[in-house]
Amino acid sequence: MKTFRERVDEVDHELVRLLNERAQLVQEMGSYKQEAGIPLFDPRREEEILSKVAEENPGPIFDSSMRDIFELIMHRIRDIEIQRSEFSDQ
Repeated sequence: MKTFRERVDEVDHELVRLLNERAQLVQEMGSYKQEAGIPLFDPRREEEILSKVAEENPGPIFDSSMRDIFELIMHRIRDIEIQRSEFSDQ
């Protein structure tokens, strides 16, 4: 049991690191988009990401659940971008 919990802790640690890396990349891209006058939110790109995630999902998580997870991740990271944008406008 201890080994399973240690491995779950390791995976959680890696997930946190990767989510923050993803958020950092999105922030950098957001800065680029702002400077270039490109809208921050691209619903077509978001749908591409969600479709790709479902296609590449090997399971056991259901494709629909994986889409839900990524949708939440993208929404929360977009919230950071919106807040950052509003803060920089002040």
